[in-house]
Amino acid sequence: MLIIINCLFMIIYIPIIFCLVKYYKQTQRALIWWNSRQFMRMYQQGEMIQNGLLQESFVIRRNLEISLVNSSVSQQQQEQYYLANIENVYHLLNEFSDYLLPAHIEDSLPLAIRHILVKWKSHIPELNLQIELPNDLDDESVYTRHVILIILEDLLQIILSSISQETSISVSLKSRENFNELMVKFSDLQILQQDNNSKLSELDYLRRVFILFTLGKCFHQKNKNTEIWYFCWRSHKSCQN
Repeated sequence: MLIIINCLFMIIYIPIIFCLVKYYKQTQRALIWWNSRQFMRMYQQGEMIQNGLLQESFVIRRNLEISLVNSSVSQQQQEQYYLANIENVYHLLNEFSDYLLPAHIEDSLPLAIRHILVKWKSHIPELNLQIELPNDLDDESVYTRHVILIILEDLLQIILSSISQETSISVSLKSRENFNELMVKFSDLQILQQDNNSKLSELDYLRRVFILFTLGKCFHQKNKNTEIWYFCWRSHKSCQN
């Protein structure tokens, strides 16, 4: 009898334990991948400060010191030079500010998403971009908004190399009864026409990270040369009930 019970235990529970261990390892790899991406973002921002802001401010200070003892340079030339440098510093500060606190994140998720998409459009003018966003959404926590924005940025970065002139991206944000849904649709992507294990792994990691940090759902559908990603999470109001 004891032998039968042990056999039943092995038949029932060992596969469950195996699945749990596999899920744990996959989630662990996803978190390591996510952490490495955040580290690279911080590293790039640090380089921007070191090689951009600090050097620009040093050059401005140095030229101010020189101009005080050298009156041969006309005031108009000095003003034009300083204006160009200050505009460059302002641009770098604006980029750093967007990294620390994404635009509109404290006010509205739709506005924050639109800001990101417009920025991508400015970088890739040939991109066919369609946006369908509500004027407002159920009150979301800043944390949730931040996670959604990073997920969207990472999704766009992963597929960036697969974008061609024919590629179109449609983004919509909708509020359902108890949850919100972000839909991102890609058309004519090369990633769908070739076996790219690296990108597929990253997309799977991204899906796992979203589910882990929002306790939501993430799934995608493929149809020939079109891929649609759905990110769903409970609205802030439903979480309070």
